[in-house]
Amino acid sequence: MKIRAFALMAALLCSGAAMDIMAASYKLETVSTAPEGLSAKLQAMLQSSGYKVLNEQGSAWCEVWVRKEIANLGKPAAPGANYPALHLGQLVGIMKFSETGADYRGQAIKPGVYTLRYCLILQDGNHLGAAPILDFVLLVPAAEDTKDADAVMSTAEVVALSRKASGTNHPAVINMAPTPDAASTPSLEKDGLDHWVLKVKTQSKPAADLPIGIIVVGRAEG
Repeated sequence: MKIRAFALMAALLCSGAAMDIMAASYKLETVSTAPEGLSAKLQAMLQSSGYKVLNEQGSAWCEVWVRKEIANLGKPAAPGANYPALHLGQLVGIMKFSETGADYRGQAIKPGVYTLRYCLILQDGNHLGAAPILDFVLLVPAAEDTKDADAVMSTAEVVALSRKASGTNHPAVINMAPTPDAASTPSLEKDGLDHWVLKVKTQSKPAADLPIGIIVVGRAEG
């Protein structure tokens, strides 16, 4: 009974912390110095500026850097994908947590720098309706990601890499948002589900705008 009571208390505390995060307000700041520890090859792929998400106290929640260009290999992940220009396993950018962060499932993410690899939510009874759209990026520890930026991987391969970030049987997932308009100015906006969405634009090679929306603060309901 004591063990169950302790587990229940821990769950309630975690739930309260998650609600505090969701209730907070956030703003966006542009940064010009990429996180330390990235390879020269990876740094060269990133846009000249990154985006730091700050909470009400001015502390950084996370930092996101998006690739300058992302190759469209004509291998869309699925007919229902919101981002048909992306394929499974493709590198979208990187994310840094200076302090302990959280993914879309509410899993704690250790401070560090992670690559963002594109994936789709599994289409089974355990995941149906768990997110607004099918598209995700999965966190992979940058120091352990040796795959080519445009590697074509299976869902199982990307998930296995991402488990190194979560330390659990589940990958570390960051949900994407419905494709935003191709605005030239990056923005951070709160949607109808109380998610904070970073909206940025990159280029899809050979020559097309590729607007991207990433839910940088938010979690699945239930």
